[in-house]
Amino acid sequence: MIANRPARAITCAVLAVALTAAPVLSPTIAFAVSEETQAELDSANQKVDDSMSAYNDAIAKLETLQAQIDENTAAIEQLEQEIPEKQQAASDAMREMYKYQQGSNPLVGVMVGSSSLSDFITSSTYMSQIQDSNSQTIEELNDVQAELEQKRTELEEQKKQLEEEKQKAADALAAAQQERQQAQAQAEAETAAELAAVAADTNPGEGTGVSGENPYSNATESGQEANVVVTPGVDWTMSREEFIAEWTGRIDAYLAGSPLAGYGATFAAAAWDYGVDPRWSPAISCIESSKGTYCANSHNAWGWTASGGGFRSFGSWEEGITAHVRYLKNMYGTTLTVAAAKRYCPPTWQDWYNKVGSEMNRI
Repeated sequence: MIANRPARAITCAVLAVALTAAPVLSPTIAFAVSEETQAELDSANQKVDDSMSAYNDAIAKLETLQAQIDENTAAIEQLEQEIPEKQQAASDAMREMYKYQQGSNPLVGVMVGSSSLSDFITSSTYMSQIQDSNSQTIEELNDVQAELEQKRTELEEQKKQLEEEKQKAADALAAAQQERQQAQAQAEAETAAELAAVAADTNPGEGTGVSGENPYSNATESGQEANVVVTPGVDWTMSREEFIAEWTGRIDAYLAGSPLAGYGATFAAAAWDYGVDPRWSPAISCIESSKGTYCANSHNAWGWTASGGGFRSFGSWEEGITAHVRYLKNMYGTTLTVAAAKRYCPPTWQDWYNKVGSEMNRI
């Protein structure tokens, strides 16, 4: 969506966005945290990704195995219904054979009832075959049932092992999430220290950065002091599902009534996948485009210039959101910092930092 911005200035509640920036070729990644803390963050994020993958793999294997268990159980239940019927048929045949054998003179009876010796032999053989056939059927069914019971035992043992693998993966995931939470807390502490160190710096940064020439940006005031403290509010110890559920609601509430309304889940999922503060990209969209209301190019709500000039464009909001969150992580770190502000919007980085930070605190 591309729209023209009203001539007069507007506040963030009615903000506007568009992108215009000088070409940024191979920008230096700007992380405000120390290299050591950033390494810990990256390591923790990788551990979360790996353990989450292992956990999901264990769940998938368990689901496949459970399907086999269900199928095997159904087969056993079917046999348990068939065996009594076969047993009854065999019992009936045995009873007839017993009557035949216990008759006063079974041989004479059969002989009298038979038109020939051949008929007698045929009748005797037939009765014997019925008995043998029923007995054989029962034996076969019992053998199949025994095999299925053995298979059930083996499948239950496999399930037990997979449950243990799932638990180990869940424990590893919890530990990795805790490690990431600690690294994130350290990064936030370093960010606060950095902010205190530049509190009196009102000078503009160098160049135009990503959105410094964006005519729709609301971060236009120069000579400001960076002084907004972003409230820590991201719990990285949650599961992916819990994280996305919580932040989908919060971001959707923040974006309500804007062109980005309803895309909270996309922001939340991308934030989890890349280990980025889920408030950051939505807040930037507010400062640079009034939450997607005024875009310099299609589905570009972040004043994001393209290499070689002009502005990035995307085929959908989903594509643009995911790309922007990934870009923030790769080029600026995991959350708003002074260093990130100086590179994203150098001319008025203090104003940009304060306004983005204030919006993050609203989410």
